[in-house]
Amino acid sequence: MSKAWIFDFDGTLVHSETLITKCFQRITKQLAPQRVQIAQKILIGPPLRQTVAEILGSPEHPLIDEFISAFIQLHDDRVLTHTKPYPYADDTLKKLYRQGIKMAIATNKRVAPTQKIINHFGWEKFFIQVECSDSTPSLRSKNEMISTIISKDSDFKGSYFVGDTVNDGLSANDNSLPFIKASFGYGRKQDWSQIKILLSVDDFKAIETFVVNHGG
Repeated sequence: MSKAWIFDFDGTLVHSETLITKCFQRITKQLAPQRVQIAQKILIGPPLRQTVAEILGSPEHPLIDEFISAFIQLHDDRVLTHTKPYPYADDTLKKLYRQGIKMAIATNKRVAPTQKIINHFGWEKFFIQVECSDSTPSLRSKNEMISTIISKDSDFKGSYFVGDTVNDGLSANDNSLPFIKASFGYGRKQDWSQIKILLSVDDFKAIETFVVNHGG
């Protein structure tokens, strides 16, 4: 069994869908009210700029930077109040950590709120790497973040990757990592037919069982 795990963040370790969706809807009502229905149905998970561009209808929309700035302020002010770990996530991370299993995070969430949440939950010691979309000057894809984690520590080559969206699955497949689908996350309505999935889990208890059964 691999002694390393990489986790997505939103929709996998923490439940933040309600906060993020409300932020998108509120700002859309202010800046582009004709696009509110798009904001109501938007998938949570892709990078912020990509999501805002989808809401506004174009990556070149003149309001895109204003929208992003308003989102960051509104979201980051409320992130600790409205973000919760999924059931058993904390216990599972503690058990993996006590077994000496290396863990990392690869997330499209920005560094500032990600670290704020990690520190709030006392998770900072669990993860030896935390790669976010804006951890480097140039924004990166999830695929590139995973590649960075592996390049920094070869123990993550072949590690399990746990995520909740099709993009997570594609990124794991592209990096030859066994993919564990967090079926409780935000990609529930996506088409998963082209993704190679090792295991689908309904909660973190299932991950604990998997670890026990595979010699973790």
